[in-house]
Amino acid sequence: MNENATREAAERALTEGHTFLETRDHEQALESFRRAADLYGQIGDRTRQAEGLYTAGGIFALLDRTDEALAAFSGVIDLLREGAEPRRRAMAWTNKGLILVRQQRFQDALGCFEEARALFQQGDEPIRVAEQWGNIGSVYRDLEQPDHALENYQQALAIYRELGHTERTADQCTNIAYTRFMQQDHADALRWYREALSLYTAAGSESKLRFTAENVERLEAVLGES
Repeated sequence: MNENATREAAERALTEGHTFLETRDHEQALESFRRAADLYGQIGDRTRQAEGLYTAGGIFALLDRTDEALAAFSGVIDLLREGAEPRRRAMAWTNKGLILVRQQRFQDALGCFEEARALFQQGDEPIRVAEQWGNIGSVYRDLEQPDHALENYQQALAIYRELGHTERTADQCTNIAYTRFMQQDHADALRWYREALSLYTAAGSESKLRFTAENVERLEAVLGES
């Protein structure tokens, strides 16, 4: 095929992939997106090749095929290493980090979230920057390093407060509360859970509200408060 015909075939493969995704035919969607990536690679369109690989990586992650997901997201990062599509590259770093957390490869995950945070900072995306602070905090919590976890959760909290994002602010209050509970400071954990409860109420987040209320009740019982 000449370049135009190859590009047309790649576009058809992408379209087919999205159609298969809509019908939840994940195996056929994977085949289509991987074919699209291969065809774009043949004509040297690295940006569109990365698009196909990125979507394939998401499907692999959904199917819990973590090694293949890692390979796909790493491929995206390599394809875009010269600075093209910094946001997609940042998202690939984020997704790679999340997969590594799932595999309990926590130190490797930290590096991914740091890379993603730097790229989102360059792109002036404070919500995404805060997400990475939160991701890093959770990795440190998994590593049983609560002081480092708290430092990062506080960074995320400050951004969400400044942006007025009520539910995400509450999420970080919950993270801090749980970490303080890990440190056996039940009184401070209760304080943070109460703030989260108030914020979830304001945001109308029913499922999170119920869960947080249960934690408040448990800690109040432990501390003899009401």
